[in-house]
Amino acid sequence: MKGDYVSLRRMKDGDFELLADWIGGRVGTYGAGSPHFIRPEDLSRGADTFLMVVRNDGERIGVVSWRQLQYVGSYELGVAIGDESAWTDGYGVEAVLLLLQYIFHARNAHRVEMKAGLFNRQPMRMVTQGVMVLEGILRDYYFLDGEYHDAVVFSLLRDDYYELVRTLQLQPDTIPQAEKREAFKVFQEYLASRPEDHLSTLLNRATGPER
Repeated sequence: MKGDYVSLRRMKDGDFELLADWIGGRVGTYGAGSPHFIRPEDLSRGADTFLMVVRNDGERIGVVSWRQLQYVGSYELGVAIGDESAWTDGYGVEAVLLLLQYIFHARNAHRVEMKAGLFNRQPMRMVTQGVMVLEGILRDYYFLDGEYHDAVVFSLLRDDYYELVRTLQLQPDTIPQAEKREAFKVFQEYLASRPEDHLSTLLNRATGPER
């Protein structure tokens, strides 16, 4: 999946080591309220599925993740830009939009949610810019720098996402609609040229006579 500035790709050798380093530093503090010192192999075996965020010059700058919640079609998403110099360049927002495209448009999601501490300004921008819908506040959810901080929960339902696609004029289709229509037309013309009993003939060949 490729955007204007970043692409998402599967994790490769060495990616989980880099992710563990990010989570053990300031990225972990912003995302979870404190650094998490975790082994790379534990990340690869956990409930979360990760995709590497790669800038279009080939530099690995972060990850996105998802995990299925209690019900099929319901997911919790995450994003972490590990390169601090890229925190204000819009890469995280585009990475989330690419992940939303995959989750809704390829995995048939119904609902996705994200959580973030009120000390984390980048996710707050996503909420205030209308990319996702604010659902509520979790009081004293994080403990950071000797005090408690609230968290916010924001989400998108399937209809919300496709309204976002229309509003931002996103192009989520992997295969262009014109190609799909052309493929259907070619097959439709083929069927029209076949004998009326063509499908019955195929069925009889597959099943054979009753014995």
